[in-house]
Parts: sequence; structure tokens; C-alpha cells
Amino acid sequence: MLPHRHFLIAGLTIAPVSVVLFPEKSLEEIWGWVLIGGILSASIDLDIYALVLLKSRKENQLTPFRNPIEIYRNFESFMNTIFKTGLWKIGLVTHLALSVLIVILFYLFSNTYFIPAVLGVISHIITDMPNLQRRVI
Repeated sequence: MLPHRHFLIAGLTIAPVSVVLFPEKSLEEIWGWVLIGGILSASIDLDIYALVLLKSRKENQLTPFRNPIEIYRNFESFMNTIFKTGLWKIGLVTHLALSVLIVILFYLFSNTYFIPAVLGVISHIITDMPNLQRRVI
């Protein structure tokens, strides 16, 4: 899934959860949570882009996708290419590692934004699952 969609889904998850579970929060605080969780959810995909940049030196199929706009334009082709090249296997590990690292860092250093960080990470992983299942099965 493209990062802007991860941001949107995380925001649509975090906003109602914060309103229902924390009714004392102001609208400004809720927007802060949505912004933090959405940015974190979207940023998890940076590992895939970094892997594309690294692996495209040897894999000519990945070269067009060094440009993020090309990923956006031809997302289905991009997904097929990362599965053909095996980049998705590495991405599974880096996605999980990055997700765990984000949660740990927010737990240790920013309790205020721990809940939106966790919700952003969880929503990202859940929304990536159908794409993975479609390719693996």
C-alpha cells in the first residue's frame, strides 16, 4: 500500500479510538495523535524504498522504481517487481524490525504518543497483509 493511504487509514483508526477512550482530550491533542500515528505508519514503508535504492544497483528491474513517483504511477508493477526480485522477503524482516523499534522508542521516550504510535504501526501491518497474502498464495 502507498504511504499516503497508510497515513489515512492510521488517522481514521486513531481519531475514533482517541475520542472514545480518551474523551478528555482536546481536538488539538487528537489531531496531534492523528498526525504522529499517520506519519509513523507512512514512514514504515521507507525501508522498502531504501532497499529498492540499494538493490537496484544489481537488479535492473528495480531501476525505474528509484523514482518514488514511478512507484506511485505503476504501483502494481512495483509490487510484482519486488516479489520477483525477492525484495519482499527482506522487507518483511525490515518492516517488523522497524515496527518493533518504533514502538520501543515511543514507549521509552514519549509516553504521550505511545498509543498513536502503536495504533499507527498496527494499522500499517494489518493493511499490508492482504497485499502479501495475494502474492504468496
